[in-house]
Amino acid sequence: MKRGLILNLLSNVMFFISGYALHYFLGNTMPPAAYGIVGTIITVLDFEYMFVSNGARQSLASQISRRRYDIRDVIAKTTAFQLLVIAIFFCINFFGAPLFGTILGDDSLDFYFRVAAGLIVVNGLQVILLGINDGLQRFGTSALLSTVYPIAKLGVIPLIIFVFRDDPVLGVEVGFILAVAFTILLGCTLLAAANHAPFRERRADRIPFREVAKHTLSFSFFFIMVSLVLSMDTLVVKATVRPAAMAGYYTGAMNFGKIAYYLLQAFATVSLPVLAKLIGERRRTDAVQRMQEFVMLAFTFILPICVIISTSSSSLLAAFYSADFRVAAPALSMLTFSNFFMGMTVLLNMALNSFGSSRFSDALSIVSLVVTIPLFIAAATYGGISAIALASMACTGLAMLATLLRVRATAGAPISRRSWIVLGANVVLAALSAAVFHLAPTDNLLILAVLYAALYGVYLGVALIAKIGPFADLRNLKALFKRG
Repeated sequence: MKRGLILNLLSNVMFFISGYALHYFLGNTMPPAAYGIVGTIITVLDFEYMFVSNGARQSLASQISRRRYDIRDVIAKTTAFQLLVIAIFFCINFFGAPLFGTILGDDSLDFYFRVAAGLIVVNGLQVILLGINDGLQRFGTSALLSTVYPIAKLGVIPLIIFVFRDDPVLGVEVGFILAVAFTILLGCTLLAAANHAPFRERRADRIPFREVAKHTLSFSFFFIMVSLVLSMDTLVVKATVRPAAMAGYYTGAMNFGKIAYYLLQAFATVSLPVLAKLIGERRRTDAVQRMQEFVMLAFTFILPICVIISTSSSSLLAAFYSADFRVAAPALSMLTFSNFFMGMTVLLNMALNSFGSSRFSDALSIVSLVVTIPLFIAAATYGGISAIALASMACTGLAMLATLLRVRATAGAPISRRSWIVLGANVVLAALSAAVFHLAPTDNLLILAVLYAALYGVYLGVALIAKIGPFADLRNLKALFKRG
């Protein structure tokens, strides 16, 4: 479990490094309005990826881990249902492109949304490979594929420089499509070369197609809610906030705000098959203990990143982009916690599904769909980008709190005593970090990186000396590093 978690975290770190290198290039070579168009296209795709990607991947991982049905039958029927979903969203993007342009107030978006339809196809096929590897608990292969993809996306830079100099937005889309296609080819090669005993196991039970559809759609519907809360605000800003440059500034803030969510995705990726396997083996007590460990590790290693970014938002945006982006600093301070809250909500809902409870996730999704969109529109209209970021943080905070209460009632307390102590340590870190960036503000990216490393290192050093959280048992810590 811990080895898989470390590998997936490392792959997400590479995702950030590659992604921010790309956004640094785009943000510094394109005017804010054009950069806002790229952010709008990516935001819409993020929304559709939640439906096309997470449903099939999580459903496959859960069903394969439980070993209840014949694995080949599960893969075949899930792939068939995934192809149906891909076809629907391809048609929405390709034939509905003019409507997107009208709604978002930019007719130039029509062509780009038609090209983006190709991304839906390749991404939808890629996650089938990821779901199979997750279900087989081949987390190393999943991490490898998740690492190769963002590195391959850096091919966008030479494409824009040498091929799509006059149309960089198209260059971004073509580069993304080629990157996913290469990752699929590599994934198929690795899967074909591996020797998997579970594939040779033949089980009499065949999974009903309606169960595949129900299970996949339940995950998909939940991740649609996640996407709406984390991505719809960017679209609302694009459509309602003026001047148009504000969409670019908000895109810059969102890029850094999502760090916590993407890191916590590694926890969700590993936790679902691990907990589902324990539940399938009727080891409920062990499953609860593992759930508490996931939460404690998230509080120990991911929450401090949010704290440091939130207290240094103005310096970060000025150093990475330009001084003009400081206007989005309050938004970034709130968005980083909004994304952490939503990442924890996803992690806890994966735990609920492992324990056999999915109705709460469905109910949470419905309530969020009803509340989020009108709240975001009102916040952006009357308060601008800072108000909509506050609305996002409020929504995700309430969703996390509701899920915590539900998990406690269904499975057991997700937050252990060690986790509460870690939360207290993060409060102290917040005070220290705020003081450092108040006394020593900087717009130099290198100096900022040094300050980040120093603050995070001091935090981990104190936690180690004080034996806080996972550092309380050094034997387990040594085993973790050994496996890593």
